[in-house]
Amino acid sequence: MFDPTEPEFLADPYTTLADMRESAAVVHDEGLNRWFITRHADVRACLRDRRLGRAVDSGESADSSTSLGMTAFAGMTAFAGMTAFAGMTAFAGMTAFAGMTAFWEVERWSLLFIEPPDHTRIRKLVAAAFTPRSVEALRAPARELADTLLAPLVARGEFELLSDFAQPFSIGLICRMLGVPAGRERDLLDWSHRMVKMYEFAISDSQARAANEAAAEFRSYVMDLLEQRRRHPKDDMLTRLANAQADGEKLSDAEIVSTIVVLLNAGHEATVNTLGNGLLALMRNPPEWERLRSGIVSSAEAIEEFIRFDPPLQLFERWVLADGVEVAGVPIPRGEKIAMLFGAANRDPRVFADPDRFDISRANASEHIGFGGGIHSCIGAPLARIELKASLSAIVNAAKQLKLAAEPKRNGTFVIWGLDALHLAVQD
Repeated sequence: MFDPTEPEFLADPYTTLADMRESAAVVHDEGLNRWFITRHADVRACLRDRRLGRAVDSGESADSSTSLGMTAFAGMTAFAGMTAFAGMTAFAGMTAFAGMTAFWEVERWSLLFIEPPDHTRIRKLVAAAFTPRSVEALRAPARELADTLLAPLVARGEFELLSDFAQPFSIGLICRMLGVPAGRERDLLDWSHRMVKMYEFAISDSQARAANEAAAEFRSYVMDLLEQRRRHPKDDMLTRLANAQADGEKLSDAEIVSTIVVLLNAGHEATVNTLGNGLLALMRNPPEWERLRSGIVSSAEAIEEFIRFDPPLQLFERWVLADGVEVAGVPIPRGEKIAMLFGAANRDPRVFADPDRFDISRANASEHIGFGGGIHSCIGAPLARIELKASLSAIVNAAKQLKLAAEPKRNGTFVIWGLDALHLAVQD
């Protein structure tokens, strides 16, 4: 089977993913202790199957919870060749590793990891604050910020897409939405980078400690900011979350912290990596760049192919919480873990013709599995599309011609899939 930490695999995962997908719809790996779901229709069905969950129902008995392995969290279990974390204890209904209390406190109410009825209640309250109108209001600021950041970079003649543009653009826009004061963007970026390492398969002790420290710092900062907003409300999402009401209920402070953290971490990482992966694909396919630059294809169309062709999230996990579950006719026992391979599904030839070809005008590119599905579909998808469209349009408008200035390097992880750097040269 494949090892998602091997450099050879990370250099070209799609060949291995295609082999897995075409060999079987469901691939059981005893070493990784997972059932990998490889095909588009089956991944989509699993995302909507309520018998599969991110966390054991709080109503389960203690014995049942133990048998199901507590909470699913991508990458947090040991596999062959990796040292298991020691001292696992139950914490607030989730799995906590020794010394990881702050991290789990922050993740406790994340929409990514909770199930109904808590998920239903919190998502409804978040939706009351994260309205389509509030997201749409960011469209013009997104265009303005993208243009402002790009102008000096293009004038310079060469820039690194991620650190010079994509990261400050995404974090700046999200901070504006949340109400984070200017000057704290680098702190939030650092906390995010340290925390998302916990989503991977291979996690070192030092990475775990760094993630826990980042979570503690992030939580403390959000709590201080929340207290300020209660004393001095503003027109921002943090104030709206503090005041959100639905069916007579409000969000607790812990729930607000988890929501702010997931909006920043998931939103920022996905947008930056989508833009980096997509620009790399454009640079390696000059005719597609020319179609975009000439206006034959719009930025809105292109970003859907960005997400399909080289998605920023490669894997999403669920536990089997009921008896009798089958995927593609394969029975999967209760208590087992399934891992949906988004990258394999997004290149399924049963859905996408010539799937390994990068085609920014692909008619059905939006059928990609990039924003999840079911109750865990990405609540920030509309904002992500605004960010991506604004940033890509700004790049196309500002730079008539671009080319790679250096060979790019991947970030060395699989679940959160992106680049370390993408150096671009601007040509007249």
